[in-house]
Amino acid sequence: MKALRQFTLRYLIADAAPLSARERWLSAIAGLAGMLLMQAILAVVPVEPGISYLLAPLGASSVILFALPHSPLAQPWSLAGGLFISALIGHFCGVWITPGFLAVAVALGVAIWVTAWLRCIHPPGGAMAVVFALSAQQHPTSLLTALLNAGAALMAVLVVNNLTPGRRYPQCLPATQVARQDRPARRSIRHEDIQHALERLDTYLDISEDDLVRIYDLATTHAHQRHERRTCGDVMSAPAISVAFATELNEAWRLMQANHLHGLPVVDRSHRVIGVLTLENFLRHVEAHGAQGIGDNIRRLLRATPSDYSDKPEVVGQIMSSHFAKAQTTTAISEVAALLASADHPVIIPVMDDRQRLAGVLTQTDLLAAMYQRQAAAAARH
Repeated sequence: MKALRQFTLRYLIADAAPLSARERWLSAIAGLAGMLLMQAILAVVPVEPGISYLLAPLGASSVILFALPHSPLAQPWSLAGGLFISALIGHFCGVWITPGFLAVAVALGVAIWVTAWLRCIHPPGGAMAVVFALSAQQHPTSLLTALLNAGAALMAVLVVNNLTPGRRYPQCLPATQVARQDRPARRSIRHEDIQHALERLDTYLDISEDDLVRIYDLATTHAHQRHERRTCGDVMSAPAISVAFATELNEAWRLMQANHLHGLPVVDRSHRVIGVLTLENFLRHVEAHGAQGIGDNIRRLLRATPSDYSDKPEVVGQIMSSHFAKAQTTTAISEVAALLASADHPVIIPVMDDRQRLAGVLTQTDLLAAMYQRQAAAAARH
């Protein structure tokens, strides 16, 4: 019995995570609404009466479109191209090849090859190829029928999936690829890494590139949380040196230089963080004057203006960053580790207590120290 159970689990049952009850209901309701909408669209289109003959392939498509809307198989080109091109291939195979069983087999094989080549694989397209190969020899069906069926399915999925909470259709993959290549990614895996891995596998995976990277990120975070249970409050630098909105620039600069800091949190009178001041903020407001060097220009920025009017920033609040990353003392280290390890990482992350007041700051140095302590403790145990 044990061997039978292992065989069943390994070879017969799909190794897939179960869907939540919410997702099952959303998929079922979306499928119901989508099929009703498809039939309503086809009912008002002036075509031949036998158009409902193709609702069987559309029913198969609906499972992919509404239960797996993020799958590459469900995207517009896969849907429209996969259905219509397969129908076209099936029609001509039925017209040119006899007997029927050979026409059906050739239509299916050619449809798979062509749609894979054109990157529009859609499994119900196989049914479409078979239907048109058979109908071409018995009761020919117009190719317009296939085109209208594919169009109705596309309109239905665009409407239903974009009205369903938590779904976006289509996936818009090209835009994300451009974004990944134009800016540094916060994760170590890039678009070209995914492409290389898929080429090495040399097989079709029913999952989008974005979902692959998201799965990797979630799995990495979860694995880190299993091994690293410390929080930001355990490893942060405290008490934190901070400045106020009205602190003069020269005073803030002196604090950073004296304590060898690259950034300071800016707090209000209640000690709540309202911004972050970094060396980059100073450099952004340094103006070039003639042949003076960067040092002279920084000194000019830091020098207080004796009069009431000034043509340059005078206090921290005028140059600080108002948008910044932050964490709670109870936040797990794993949640901020990826952010601090990224190419465009923040200089400091202010850490707040349960009253949202500044409790400390977290930097790359703090994170490295925590990792070293963990490794040293593990080495001591062994």
